[in-house]
Amino acid sequence: MQKDLLGQDVFLIGPPGPLRRSIAMQYLQLTKREVEYVSLSRDTTEADLKQRREIRSGTAFYIDQCAVRAATEGRILILEGLEKAERNVLPVLNNLLENREMQLEDGRFLMSSQRYDKLLQEHTKEEMDAWKIVRVSEDFRVIALGLPVPKYQGNPLDPPLRSRFQARDVYYLPFKDQLELLYAAGTERRSAAGVQLLSMATTLCSQESSTLGLPDFPVDSLHSALQVLELVQRLYPYHSMLGREGRTALEGRSSV
Repeated sequence: MQKDLLGQDVFLIGPPGPLRRSIAMQYLQLTKREVEYVSLSRDTTEADLKQRREIRSGTAFYIDQCAVRAATEGRILILEGLEKAERNVLPVLNNLLENREMQLEDGRFLMSSQRYDKLLQEHTKEEMDAWKIVRVSEDFRVIALGLPVPKYQGNPLDPPLRSRFQARDVYYLPFKDQLELLYAAGTERRSAAGVQLLSMATTLCSQESSTLGLPDFPVDSLHSALQVLELVQRLYPYHSMLGREGRTALEGRSSV
């Protein structure tokens, strides 16, 4: 929120998973801000960010895309997968972040609110419209979501683009918070399997274990895994069918 009040864009970087996007969406819900969402990939072009050309009744029109709508309407633009952006798209993003400017295909030119208001003191609104100059809202912000490269595949961010953001490392939640989320999702509080599985996942995903080169544990799928375990227990309710020795023998074999 402090960065938003200062007019700075934010870059949330961290391991794969929905946590970074969830944080951004919860902040937008808290501040009651409108959002435009773009999932970047290797196939993303300038037209996907600026304008798309459509033909209706034999006439060509330019339709504003997410970045243009967010800039002109004062919304939050979420760019997910920033490490996947190709080199030809980075100059467009860099100019939008640094100068709040963008040249559109229909001849319009997006200009920062400070420069626009300064020109408006010397020229009329009709002249600005005739020049096709569009004011970028002062409420326009960008929240970028990305993975750390080179640990993960992707393109490392150029220093000029990286300097436009205020970055924050968003790592996995600690054990206590993950356990509360499992309980909130319906997991039994007395489930020993859930606690053991979460403990293993937390250990594998800790900062100390990251240097071992182990694959990431799917922490976000823990609730689904526990649901599968619960389904197995319902299909084979050995607690009610077997005695103490039988349960101990079965649990010993399953643990192997």
